[in-house]
Amino acid sequence: MVPPFLLLEDSYSEVQSMTAMLKRIGLVNPIRVIATIADAQRHLSETDPARLPVIVFVGAQLRGAHGLELLEWMRGQSQEIGGIAAIALIDHDDVETGARAVELGIPVVVRPVEMRTLVTTMRGLGLAEKAKIDRTTLMVQVELWPPSE
Repeated sequence: MVPPFLLLEDSYSEVQSMTAMLKRIGLVNPIRVIATIADAQRHLSETDPARLPVIVFVGAQLRGAHGLELLEWMRGQSQEIGGIAAIALIDHDDVETGARAVELGIPVVVRPVEMRTLVTTMRGLGLAEKAKIDRTTLMVQVELWPPSE
């Protein structure tokens, strides 16, 4: 089973942009989109640890909440939930959120997200890759896996 991604975002245009970016990179992991912190907490709490996402992308500015709240909550949960890699997606002028994410040890990617920056940040989290090249269509499919212990 290919481990999924979790995208916490409540903006339709940001969801479309991010999912398109992940497809352009060639990532084949399924993407679960959740719009609220409460739903993301419930999802992570109720998911079998073997099926938890490999990475969580968190939009910082949500209606009525701040995405970093989920990342802080994850840190206080089980080792499986607390160990999920995460990236904060912030606006270029959101200096305060960027500084807070760095304090928490969470890498930041500034919007609009650039493909190279996103890939470099994911690699910096130590995520393992499996690549499959289809020579008939010249397409590369990449799966991300959690780092092996």
